[in-house]
Amino acid sequence: MSSGFPAGVLLVVTCASVLAGCAHGSKSGGASGSHVDGLKATPLEKPILLRLKGDTKRPEKVSYVHKSRSTSYEDTEVRSTKEESLEFTSQSETTKILADGESLAQTITILKKDGQANLHDFAMPEVGEKLELVSDTRGKILRAGDYPTSSIFYVPPISLPENPVNVGDTWTLQSRWLSLEESVPYQLDMVSIFKGLWTCGNHRCAELEIGGEVTLQGPVAQTLAFKSLWKGHLMFDVDAGTVLWSRVDSEEQFMAGNVRRAVNSCLEAALVEPADLKLPAASKAPCASLSNPGDIAPSPGPVN
Repeated sequence: MSSGFPAGVLLVVTCASVLAGCAHGSKSGGASGSHVDGLKATPLEKPILLRLKGDTKRPEKVSYVHKSRSTSYEDTEVRSTKEESLEFTSQSETTKILADGESLAQTITILKKDGQANLHDFAMPEVGEKLELVSDTRGKILRAGDYPTSSIFYVPPISLPENPVNVGDTWTLQSRWLSLEESVPYQLDMVSIFKGLWTCGNHRCAELEIGGEVTLQGPVAQTLAFKSLWKGHLMFDVDAGTVLWSRVDSEEQFMAGNVRRAVNSCLEAALVEPADLKLPAASKAPCASLSNPGDIAPSPGPVN
């Protein structure tokens, strides 16, 4: 089974930069720690509306770091461990704000890439390609180049609530897609929580906690035990209408008979331009540490 699947899910759910830039703001080595060090809490006087806001004069460059560790077991014995990393920088340009004011047209390109993973698994173009996107202001993808609507390219890269929210409010997202190569059906169930409002330079930032799971659908779910859980945080600039920073930690467990594989992954994304939207720099390298097998997702039960 390809290790590209967990990475693709992780990126699309977190911050695919298809619609939003991401800037580094973490002072923590893991997804569950504080991500607002150095920022001042802002009182929330009334419920706030979170919406993407495109700017045709503001191209955004985003730097991504993805790290993963795959551990294979036979019964309870470790057979092999493999670590991989991928770094790439994307640029998103808003080419048009549609007449209804609720939809954005954007072009995504990859400026550089260091690693062997296929960026299509991340719902991103490869180096030398362009991806033309149309989305609404809540993150729903309306068009993604020539890719089928059943593909991972149509999984929303961010989930924003339908109505204004107060601190502590939650909302959900469910999305289904087929893998591009094998047409394996997957379902994503995601929960977002509005954790607090902060002052980020001259703007206000909403801290969102995100988490959820991905499950196999259809007959394949009867033959392969699979569990995928993930958790993370992102900082959303309320005034600029863009993501400033995100990190998600994920664990996928696969089991068939007495053979099991655990894949621990981390994705951290950072805005590099425009510089005036950056959060304070992190004190640790992106994805400096990974969770251990079983910390996030317990092993699935044996396949009957």
